[in-house]
Amino acid sequence: MNKKNKPFKNWLYEEVEEAFGLTRLREHPLLSQLKTLSLDMHDPRRPAIEQLRLLLLDYIDSWNEDEYKFMFISPFIGLAKFVSPHYKVFTQRPLSVKYEHDTKTTEGYVEFMLAKGIQIPRKPHFFLHEYKPEKRRDNDPLGQLLIAMVAAQVQNNDAKPIYGIYVNGRNWFFVVLEGQSYAVSVAYSADDNIFDLFAVLLYFKELMEQLYGEG
Repeated sequence: MNKKNKPFKNWLYEEVEEAFGLTRLREHPLLSQLKTLSLDMHDPRRPAIEQLRLLLLDYIDSWNEDEYKFMFISPFIGLAKFVSPHYKVFTQRPLSVKYEHDTKTTEGYVEFMLAKGIQIPRKPHFFLHEYKPEKRRDNDPLGQLLIAMVAAQVQNNDAKPIYGIYVNGRNWFFVVLEGQSYAVSVAYSADDNIFDLFAVLLYFKELMEQLYGEG
């Protein structure tokens, strides 16, 4: 393997920490708010969310990665309507970042991100990386997400936090990167905690509206 072109998919989170001088925190103020969130009992999206929850219960153990993304993740994210005049969704877009005093480069394609721009993503600040079914552990989903977040942080060069999600089977984890520190939330189960999970998506949507609406 050409060490100067190490792909995102080969990174472990500990390697990202060492290469970019990151420190993992147990708690982070930008994630603390998540623990208080809940979806309004009268939210009109509840029936659609419940249908997705039942679908997940029936098929989570048989879906492959693409099926999980197509049948559950995409419609679930779609209910939150990440649509705005200030940003848009980009999928399968390349990112890269140099490290070790600019002597090496790592690059990869990002599954899902929110950024400014129409055809070309600019200033990405929110990422989602969906992982394989729970029984597979052939790579590190946090490492893959974290290296993409670091690449965006370096590219943006604006001192604003970067947010992300990685999905491991039915468990969803929220990540924030600010400066040289990052933190990971507790697991949100898409079967037992799907309404709280959706409330967190709406919270991040609000954060993106504020962040990108600033100009």
